Amino acid sequence: MRAGGDQRRFRDREDAGRQLAARLAAYAGTDAVVYALPRGGVALGAAVARALQAPLDVLIARKVGHPANPEYAVCAVTETGDPVCNPREEAVLDPHWLGAAVETARREAARRRERYLGVRAPRSPEGKTAILVDDGIATGLTMRAAIREVRGRHPRRIVVAVPIVPRETAAVLAEEVDDVVAVEIPAGVFGAVGSYYDDFHQVTDEEVMGLLAGDTVRLFHLPGYGDLARELREAVPMEAGAWGIIRFPNGELGIDLHAPAAGDCAVLASLAPPDEQLLAALLLCDTLRRQGAAAVTLLAPYLAYTRQDREEAGRSRATAWLGALLQASGVARVVTIDVHSARVGELFPIPLASLSPARLFAEAVLRFAFQDAVVVAPDAGAMARADAVRAAAGIAAPLAWMEKTREPAGVTGVLHGAVGRRAVIVDDILDTGGTLIACARALRRVGAREMLVMVSHALFTGDAWPRLWDEGVTKLVCLDTVPVGEPRLDDRIHVLRAAPLLIAHGAGGG
Repeated sequence: MRAGGDQRRFRDREDAGRQLAARLAAYAGTDAVVYALPRGGVALGAAVARALQAPLDVLIARKVGHPANPEYAVCAVTETGDPVCNPREEAVLDPHWLGAAVETARREAARRRERYLGVRAPRSPEGKTAILVDDGIATGLTMRAAIREVRGRHPRRIVVAVPIVPRETAAVLAEEVDDVVAVEIPAGVFGAVGSYYDDFHQVTDEEVMGLLAGDTVRLFHLPGYGDLARELREAVPMEAGAWGIIRFPNGELGIDLHAPAAGDCAVLASLAPPDEQLLAALLLCDTLRRQGAAAVTLLAPYLAYTRQDREEAGRSRATAWLGALLQASGVARVVTIDVHSARVGELFPIPLASLSPARLFAEAVLRFAFQDAVVVAPDAGAMARADAVRAAAGIAAPLAWMEKTREPAGVTGVLHGAVGRRAVIVDDILDTGGTLIACARALRRVGAREMLVMVSHALFTGDAWPRLWDEGVTKLVCLDTVPVGEPRLDDRIHVLRAAPLLIAHGAGGG
């Protein structure tokens, strides 16, 4: 535990960062990664990273406020780590309330990371020194949550580095990390962190994003996604990654990088068809990571294998298997559109961001003048996404939904909620179309005569799905998350571009 000897004040965070970097000089030029705690810690982290010639990333820890006094923190939690709580408060709080509050804070941490860094994957500290930087520490709750998260990423060494920290808190942190480095560790009364600064202004999100702006991401795309890749590169600072697929005489796949991999890389590939595309994407990600990429993000507008997310006797649980494969192939983060269920994120060992198409679908509802219709979820699992579209479109009528039953003869269902002559059916996937056909049939039986179907991922598997037209569906809206082939020729099918969702995300949009 190291600190300077004299009582100090700092002109601003930049000054504090320079002084802190001087205390960390031993780590200059070593295999270290600087992790800043937003927002104030990023200003210091940037100065420290420059001085040490180390990459800069963020660890976002969110406080959970007491239900009676939100300013009083009872816990802190990061995107994926376990919460760190005040044991006295945790013992008396309602565990159901606390669990919900922690999950809300965790989602906000993930949202902020997406806003600050877009498609950039987290920097891996595995086998390296992780230096955690903030602009000051009082109780240490958020820093302890950050320590817990980074420890799960297997660094060789963890260092906490701050300009100012009370002696008692420094002693607690020293028991959890390899070193605590500070410019000042007061032994007496500790005031507010801001009282040690002449300028301690509120750091904005825009300042954070500016400080975190680094080298351009290299974007590699699988065949079939050239147009989408071009749209992304034109809107978001990205370079085109040059590579090719080798097919050996025995049928094996190989990857040939036409330029060295360096910095942050992203691979754009929906996993459809799931076998060949998955193998090529995994092999490309693994090759990039082994050839020097700092971090690899998989941009998979459609993510296959996410419907096998339940534990069933004698059946595969391919969702967890996919997550493990992606992690083993060097993928640090996955960005997809409208993932099948929240369980997917829970089963993945790496962060997963799922972008909602609700805004795009709501615009289509208005364009096709279906705002007087009832929005319908074709099963219980689709209720949240259908309600998001209903709210975004400003439809006042309550959501209706179908209770689905799978029988040997096919899918049947019972409708819940009032339905009129017009309906909008919202789901994530059109595969064979069995569920959507059953929902349209049930709606037609209770009087619906004009229906708009909206799906995020149109796979158009088999030859049953066109029966939707026989059941009263007049229009089908989908995203181009997978290449839409022959069905595009049907003027009843309207394909929306997924690019705006990925662009908003990659540009730091919330």
